Amino acid sequence: MNREEKQIKIKLQREKLIEDLEGVYKNAFNELTNLQIEEGSIVKLSKAYLLSREAAINELKEEIEKQIITKSSKAEKEN
Repeated sequence: MNREEKQIKIKLQREKLIEDLEGVYKNAFNELTNLQIEEGSIVKLSKAYLLSREAAINELKEEIEKQIITKSSKAEKEN
């Protein structure tokens, strides 16, 4: 397997994980509506969910973007 094939596989795996994480967080937020707790606690939990989601997904997206940027700069050097 050459380098480009490896990069494609890694990119696809990251995209799949992002999709899976989006589903996990969507379900977690939906479950918040069913909790029988005070609003302040729901707000705190929501904030924790959002921060966690942002950290996890942004890290994966940044790695995908790094590959795209690296590819385009290499292509420009070749031309």
